Amino acid sequence: MLKVTLTLTFLLFLPMGAIASDLEDVEKLRAEQIKKWGDTNIPKPKEIALQAKKVLDKPIENQSIAELKAIAELSNRAANYVGFILDGYATYYRDNYKYDFVQEKVAPFHDAYVKLSNELMGYRNQSYFNIGKKLVSSNNEVEAFFYFRDAYRLSSFDDDKGDHKGMRFLAEQEMKKLMGLSDIGSFIYWK
Repeated sequence: MLKVTLTLTFLLFLPMGAIASDLEDVEKLRAEQIKKWGDTNIPKPKEIALQAKKVLDKPIENQSIAELKAIAELSNRAANYVGFILDGYATYYRDNYKYDFVQEKVAPFHDAYVKLSNELMGYRNQSYFNIGKKLVSSNNEVEAFFYFRDAYRLSSFDDDKGDHKGMRFLAEQEMKKLMGLSDIGSFIYWK
């Protein structure tokens, strides 16, 4: 009863326009999001991942620029949708990181969304990289450079797997080749 009374008392002191304004902001934001994202169906991340693997597993000469662009767009879109859910977990995780129950109970779900999002973004970045390679082979160096740049800037700066020469490193090497800067070294890993 005390909680209800305090809530009602608090609401009495709020300007009436504040509640209406907040609701209007929510409605406006939702309408903007639907307009931005509602032009196609909701992506199915696991289906898109299978499509991406099918295309990217082929030899690069058998990958068309059109299908690589489609994979990049679909993967990015799916990663954004996964990100809408991930953001809630990430915020809760950050706000409560010092509590053991968060790490034990929330982290597995958070981590699963992070893994899926990273996988989808990896397909996008690999698609951009492959488009760049195809454009170089057709002597379209300027356009190739900017596809490599997208793969570079959208990838994690350091790769902690294997030889630590992930997509960011590979894309940087291609940009350096195009500019004749292969003699300049590249950061690989901090350890």
